[in-house]
Amino acid sequence: MSAAPLRLPTRVHVLLLIGTVLVALFGFVYARLVCVFICTLSSETLGRNIAIVSLFHVVLRHQLLTRPLPGSATRTPARSAYLRSVASWFVAGWLAIGLHFALYPSFPLGSHFKFAIGYWILGGGIIAQLEYLLFERALPSPTSDAAAPLRDRLGRRLIEGYVVFTTAPALVLLLTLLRVVRELGGVNRHVVEAALLAVVFTGCALLAALLFGKSLRQDSDRLLAAVRLVGQGNFQPAALTGRADELALVASGINDMASGLLLRERIREAFGRFVSPQVATDFIEKYATAGRAAELGGTRREVVILFSDLRDFTPLSESLPPERLIEVLNGYFAEMVAAIHAHHGVVDKFIGDAVLAVFGLLGQPGSEDPAVSAVRAAAEMQRRLARYNEQLAAQGITLRAGIGIHAGEVIAGYLGTQARLEYTVIGHNVNLAARLEGKARAPLPSLLFSEAVADRVAKVLPIKPAGEVSLKGVTATMQVYTLPQAEV
Repeated sequence: MSAAPLRLPTRVHVLLLIGTVLVALFGFVYARLVCVFICTLSSETLGRNIAIVSLFHVVLRHQLLTRPLPGSATRTPARSAYLRSVASWFVAGWLAIGLHFALYPSFPLGSHFKFAIGYWILGGGIIAQLEYLLFERALPSPTSDAAAPLRDRLGRRLIEGYVVFTTAPALVLLLTLLRVVRELGGVNRHVVEAALLAVVFTGCALLAALLFGKSLRQDSDRLLAAVRLVGQGNFQPAALTGRADELALVASGINDMASGLLLRERIREAFGRFVSPQVATDFIEKYATAGRAAELGGTRREVVILFSDLRDFTPLSESLPPERLIEVLNGYFAEMVAAIHAHHGVVDKFIGDAVLAVFGLLGQPGSEDPAVSAVRAAAEMQRRLARYNEQLAAQGITLRAGIGIHAGEVIAGYLGTQARLEYTVIGHNVNLAARLEGKARAPLPSLLFSEAVADRVAKVLPIKPAGEVSLKGVTATMQVYTLPQAEV
């Protein structure tokens, strides 16, 4: 898989160039300190040789960082740039060896390698680690998804840093000590002793890095697992770490965030019991989450309105105790709301024993016409009412309801004041649905819908004309329709 070119700001290229200059200066000084043969070269000659290698390194690194190279989806852009930069340092070191060998074949082999030490240890080791930080700032990772696979690891970064910052100084000091011992007639065992100490201390440092990196990785994995749980809807992740540092604060923040989300879900659930759950969700996301005051007023919407009302409810309310009346009504509403929700309708409000529902208000899942959904919901409401009456029959109670459906433009929005408001639909077409419901009684069927609805459902559902009716507020008579199985 080919990687896209890495685009670095100019300031980063300038800082990279400064790093190359620093390594060149270090190489100039260090070569004279550790190699008696290089000391025989004049400053101009040594400076020229280092300048040639440095110029080659600058050009090579620029080419590697600006051209597409084979990459991996498991690497971040910053790590890819870091690895390319490390490669350029090591290639420059080998060039230094080749150049030095070609110019001074009489020098011992160790002298040629000492000439490359600056590019390998300081450049590819320490300076490259600093370049890594520059790349991370200039080339942020394109993903922040907690569910995405990790493309870098804190533990690995920590171990790499320990390796570089412990072994690089130890090697430099050992090489310096080796020259001092040999040129000043020292004993070689001093070099061996220093090497053993360097190995012991470096090994202990690396072991500590491994253990600390493992602990850090375990804590990071716990935090990531907690974040994934929150993302999956589990708002009790119980994030924790084995340390009292910044990671512990992150864990506490995750737990606090989860608690806030849990509270919001509970508010949404409670709010959804007083208004439609869809309306509650829309309000919370639009106003509560954003911290904005609700905007009064509404917008024009093409919807389908369903109005249902119980017949002869006043005599029933007089014959039943209030507690029993509420129980019967709640059972009735539970059936009606279930039928409306099953067909993607929104319950606008309860008006005494009446129900106002809207279809197509907050979007319609699938491709079904909201008018078809409304008529199907009405048919299911009738079936559910029949089953509910079977439960009430032993108590001598029978409920009858009329349903009217109309389609047209309404005004949908928040009505009231900033202190007390409700989301509703208003307009002439809402009134027509209520008028149709008032006509849905014998001798007409208990389900009536207008021609505007019939035209939209005729190709999907069997319908039949139910006659013409006169509606209050409408000058002309209106043709109404029903379903063949609708009750009279």
